Amino acid sequence: MMQADVMQDAAFGQAATFNSGVGFDLAVSPDRKAFTATFSGLEAVIEGKSAAAVATRVFSFSIPLSGADPEWEIPFSVSGFAFSEKEASAHLVFSVNNQTSVTDFPADSDSSFVQQLKYKPGNATEARITVFLLADRDSKSDSAVHVTVNAIDTDMAIGRSKN
Repeated sequence: MMQADVMQDAAFGQAATFNSGVGFDLAVSPDRKAFTATFSGLEAVIEGKSAAAVATRVFSFSIPLSGADPEWEIPFSVSGFAFSEKEASAHLVFSVNNQTSVTDFPADSDSSFVQQLKYKPGNATEARITVFLLADRDSKSDSAVHVTVNAIDTDMAIGRSKN
């Protein structure tokens, strides 16, 4: 069976059915095979000596998913920026339903990132997406840490069968 045939009926819903409160925009493609969620404020930040040594931020949303082949790999990407000074680090946990990826940004990080998760839908009827951001530093340090997520993207058209 060709890739186009396998995913012909697969589609995301037009809108999120749940979100945990961070403002975001969700743009679903006309064929409902792809979407981009963009954020302006999904971040964990520690700045200044008086700041706590640990900062976290969690965001979740779900979107209906129908017709996906259970063995198909749907690529989800989360992109953003991580900055950390000495004695500090940042961490990103990205989850789609029961599949999770973890990315650690060590001390002295200063870069943008794109983290990909190849999601296999099984019999899922929705994609429940969660981002957990953690910034931490030595409690005696005045080092800054900043981790931000700008967007989450997916496109079933570039997925592939996992046999």
